[in-house]
Amino acid sequence: MIIIRDFESYHSYNRGFTLVELIVTLAILAIIIAIAMPMILTQLCNMEAKRIRSTIETTLTLAKAESLIRRHDIIVCLSDTNNHCQKDSTNALLLFVDNDDNHDFDVATDLLLNQASLEPKYGNTHLRAGQRDYVKFYGDTGKPRGHFGHIKYCPTSSYNKAMYLISFNQMGLIKYKPNTNHPTDCP
Repeated sequence: MIIIRDFESYHSYNRGFTLVELIVTLAILAIIIAIAMPMILTQLCNMEAKRIRSTIETTLTLAKAESLIRRHDIIVCLSDTNNHCQKDSTNALLLFVDNDDNHDFDVATDLLLNQASLEPKYGNTHLRAGQRDYVKFYGDTGKPRGHFGHIKYCPTSSYNKAMYLISFNQMGLIKYKPNTNHPTDCP
């Protein structure tokens, strides 16, 4: 009898959740998630835009410094998954010494100095440097003579409002230009 009574008292205290309690809890969680999701996505978009901005600025500054230190021309370009320079690419930003002077990264001949991953989920990047798909920082001055332009970041998500240019002029000055001050013409 004692065993039965202990079993009954154990069973009456540990019943768990009822189906109604579980449904109410899940409904409240769904409402909270529905309210918070746009704010979370907006925050993720802002973080991505800032990360890519920092990566571009750092890589361009590094290219200027490396060209002066090495006394050699340095190429910066947006690259595809095969490490080929392209104006419209979101894979990575390459910084390399172009030993064969073909303005494209070749694993066998060129010296890769830095490969910064971009891979945006909420935007895309575009390089404009005349008709070229690369920027060359010259080893004698550290400046991109004749290779001035910008790298543009445009949103691809409705939650992303970040639009900007990272420009570089013939003197090698690198500037952040938000869309509010300098229209990016993003689609």
